[in-house]
Amino acid sequence: MKKANRLINEKSLYLRQHAHNPVDWFPWGEEAFKKAKEENKPLFISIGYSSCHWCHVMEKESFEDEEVAKVLNKNFVPVKVDREERPDVDRFYMEACQAMTGSGGWPLTVVATPDGKPFFAGTYIPKERLLRVLTEIARMWKEEKERLISAGEGVVKHLKSFSLESQGEVPEIEELVKSYLLEMESRFDEINGGFSPPPKFPQPHNLWLLTNISALYGKNRAFEMAAYTLKAMRLGGLYDQIGGGFHRYSVDGMWFIPHFEKMLYDQAGLLIAYSTAFGYSRYWLFEETVNGIFEYLKREMESSHGTFYSAQDADSEGVEGKYYLWKWEELKKVLSPQELEFSRHLYNLSPEGNYENGYNLPFVGRDFERVAEELGMELEELLRKKREIDRKLLSEREKRVKPARDEKILTDWNGYLMWGLASAYRSTGNRELLKAGAKIYSELLKTHYRNGKLYHTVYDGQLKEKGVLDDYAFTVRGILELYLSTGDGELLTKATELTEKAIKLFYDGTSGNFFISNGRELPIKQKELLDGAYPSTNGVMLQNLALLYSLTGENLFRKNLEKSLNSLSNLLKKHPSAVPSSLEAFIIYREFQMVEGKEERLKELPFRPYRLTKRNEKVEKLKVCYRGTCREV
Repeated sequence: MKKANRLINEKSLYLRQHAHNPVDWFPWGEEAFKKAKEENKPLFISIGYSSCHWCHVMEKESFEDEEVAKVLNKNFVPVKVDREERPDVDRFYMEACQAMTGSGGWPLTVVATPDGKPFFAGTYIPKERLLRVLTEIARMWKEEKERLISAGEGVVKHLKSFSLESQGEVPEIEELVKSYLLEMESRFDEINGGFSPPPKFPQPHNLWLLTNISALYGKNRAFEMAAYTLKAMRLGGLYDQIGGGFHRYSVDGMWFIPHFEKMLYDQAGLLIAYSTAFGYSRYWLFEETVNGIFEYLKREMESSHGTFYSAQDADSEGVEGKYYLWKWEELKKVLSPQELEFSRHLYNLSPEGNYENGYNLPFVGRDFERVAEELGMELEELLRKKREIDRKLLSEREKRVKPARDEKILTDWNGYLMWGLASAYRSTGNRELLKAGAKIYSELLKTHYRNGKLYHTVYDGQLKEKGVLDDYAFTVRGILELYLSTGDGELLTKATELTEKAIKLFYDGTSGNFFISNGRELPIKQKELLDGAYPSTNGVMLQNLALLYSLTGENLFRKNLEKSLNSLSNLLKKHPSAVPSSLEAFIIYREFQMVEGKEERLKELPFRPYRLTKRNEKVEKLKVCYRGTCREV
């Protein structure tokens, strides 16, 4: 066994995965900063997470390599950061990377001055190039230090200017909705679904917003785009056809080849997206997908306390996706000849394989209804056979070495899941979903909430890292969704209390909106305004303010909401698709005005948290299309 470095004492699985590297890693913190200042060395900051495939690749290639370690240890102070444990640190350096290079991703590789100002950034860097980069930076730090320091100050100055919002009046809802739909329409992939070239990410917050816009304003095209995408993702390789749940993103444009890690936040957001679509359309596949996500979460991700773990790795036995792939000979051993023939047709399997190296990845790729027609059977019969075969394949798959599971409990992602479970309960009526959401609420308040403050991470009941805005935003949003599902006044009281704390801790009274954190150990205090893989924390907080004002009539919430929306007016006017969560907050504020009769109004709420009020045109027919086939639902 190689000698352990100081990461061996950390709780984070990702950090401990690097505990036997020859690199002299420091965790993010004062010890590293002090050493960098005392020895006048730049910080080498490597940010990733335990289920990240390319993080593992870079570790094996570079951080386990003695030559790389020698250069790093001699010339830098190496710092390893778990992006899930410190989302504030990750966001600051990710924004710096995007500003410097035009793109970002993980592993995130940054070199910064001893006080944390970044002057070099990249993502995955192969070993030989990394050695050249490190050698050149080490030379420049000795010979041209002021140039690097000036570059770092320039990056920080740019990030400060970029984060300044401008005050203005928010346009009318009709104008914003029209602009948002035009942007989404221009990006929509008519053939494969989705709103970007590959790699394709689910972006569930756009999908449920499109559905809500269709419901509120009679914009059928909005739902058609959302439903097409939801169907394409569900029928492709992005969805685990055998075990349920979604992988993180699709490498190709057809949603076939996934990047195999499974993240809790994706399951949470997609629960909302599919349950919203089901609540609006009552199309059976969307409810079945909700159930599949929930079954996966209960089987693989639930802790003994009712909260849920953060992620499953992409790799098993050192191979990406191996757990999910099948050789034809394996399938022949598990299934009868009749079952194998049925599966071959349903899941596009073949003796040669439909994936790399002769492997098969089960995917459907067309309507289940169409498959039933091809096989000359009723849909219900096809689904019954499918369930029987899935059970057999899942049982066999369970015998394999499973992908590693990161067992940190994140407050924000569990709050997001609480939101998803309550939303799914409201559309499906499945009380198991509500019970699971209520268990998360109880555990968050019992374990994650101490001395009047939320904590961000819990490992085996031990608290780690004080809460950031994410924790308050998503926890409150989940509690409000539970309240709207049950009418329990205790939930509304707790949501109000936590929101008032978040305002005290993070609200920018000068220009509106919320800082991610108090700026500890970072060159600037940041705000997350743009939505990414999941909703922006500011967008979620603005939804909380809108809902709480509607439910309580408290003017503090209205004033802070209006100031924040006004500061986002230019973004909302020019690029509403960049801030869909903030747009949704504005829609909630305008459309869900609770004056009197709160209890009665709660009973009228449909599948979303706000009531369909003015301009709620009755939609006679909805279409759900996929690859040339459209069905009215």
